[in-house]
Amino acid sequence: MPTIYVRNVPETLYRTVQELAQANDQSMNTEVLVLLEDAAVRARRKLHRQQAMAKIEELGKFFHPLPDGVDSVALLREDRDR
Repeated sequence: MPTIYVRNVPETLYRTVQELAQANDQSMNTEVLVLLEDAAVRARRKLHRQQAMAKIEELGKFFHPLPDGVDSVALLREDRDR
């Protein structure tokens, strides 16, 4: 299993992780892994949302409003009423 070394951890962050580890009855190593995994999952979800929004915006470029301000909803209702 790979090892990650982190240098220059701010004292307040170290203390916070230490308190969380004690509160969860876990080692510092386990607590850091849990926090890192949670952050990675959130970051991946955010990236996927951003990619999906970019695709939606790209697809939106293909749709243009109807000329002369015609309301497409009104046209659909009219067609349905036939």
